[in-house]
Amino acid sequence: MTGSSNAILGEFAAWEAEGVSPFFPTIESNAGNRVRMNGRDGVLMFGSCDYLGLSQSPAVAEASIQAIRLFGTNTYGAQALCGHTLLHEGIEQHLARVHGKDAALLFPSGMSANLAVLTTLAGPDDVIINDRLNHVSLFMGAGLSGAKVRTYQHNDMNRLEAILSSSMDKRRRLIVTDGLFSADGDLAPLDQITSLAETYDAMVVVDEAHSFGCVGPRGLGAADHFGVVDKVDVIVGTMSKAIGSTGGFVVTDDQTQLLLRTSAPSYTSSRGASPAVAGATLRALEIIEDDGAALRTRLAENVEYLSSRLRVAGIDLGDTSSQVLPVMIGSEDTAIRVAHRLIELGVFTAAFTFPSVPRGRARLRVGVTATHSRAECDELIEKLLSARDELPF
Repeated sequence: MTGSSNAILGEFAAWEAEGVSPFFPTIESNAGNRVRMNGRDGVLMFGSCDYLGLSQSPAVAEASIQAIRLFGTNTYGAQALCGHTLLHEGIEQHLARVHGKDAALLFPSGMSANLAVLTTLAGPDDVIINDRLNHVSLFMGAGLSGAKVRTYQHNDMNRLEAILSSSMDKRRRLIVTDGLFSADGDLAPLDQITSLAETYDAMVVVDEAHSFGCVGPRGLGAADHFGVVDKVDVIVGTMSKAIGSTGGFVVTDDQTQLLLRTSAPSYTSSRGASPAVAGATLRALEIIEDDGAALRTRLAENVEYLSSRLRVAGIDLGDTSSQVLPVMIGSEDTAIRVAHRLIELGVFTAAFTFPSVPRGRARLRVGVTATHSRAECDELIEKLLSARDELPF
């Protein structure tokens, strides 16, 4: 074990011993945006990624129950063999249609989808170019692929172009980026990225985990926001955020989807989603298509209300332009104590510390949803400012 790992373990052990660690909470029950957590009733949830509130939708829950009645609690095997139901097929057809792409395929998680894409599409003769703040699964996939891995500073298009220019000897160049960065809440400039990809004959892979359902005129994500869905070669997403379910997906062209279906171990050797999960996913996707515009409007109103008032109160939210509000604190220890104090006050937020974010850039990630009421937003503001008074940051 490295010295860095020992230091991280030491910090976490100290917080646990002192009883201030906010990690691994036990959710005992929920009612809307309130949960019973660690024996404490009525904790207001502002730490989830359930951005459209669909995990609590009665229609989604009923679809999940009906799927169990139709197909049982599990599939018969891996998707390539006998684990693919009409529900799974319906999800794939829906995702391909709304994106205007040839095909979609499903994975156990967004993380496994990212690993599959990068290890299947790239090898020793290729280069994968990552934004420095990409999700860890994109770096893992890049490392496992055997390709040369290059990294550019966050959203630095000059540096990206320089790397592309110096990589023309490679068989294939893959530009890989989050659409919406999960710890900072800002968007990748996909209009510029896809333009550079055309100039330097590169593929573009975008992880829309935190943006699908929430961003863009059709709710397809950052690529939709910039009007370049047709210029992105591979779109990866997850059902565990705005869709309110679990699992991952890839949307792409026919040749790439066939390669993934036949060659990616996390597809060929993993079971697909259970019928209950697939049923919930398909119904949530239908709701997003039919009612997503109204949900996104309510989400945007909550984001504007919270972000404007928090900034006026002197809270540093970085450069976020989304439903991910990073309350920048800096010190790991302070961030942990503020998160713990908020739980005591009845509000849960997600604490991000090293190594999830750079050392000295610890923050609370506030996840805003379309279902938060104005009174709940006011409660968050009041209690966050109260915690700041007690533990200045």
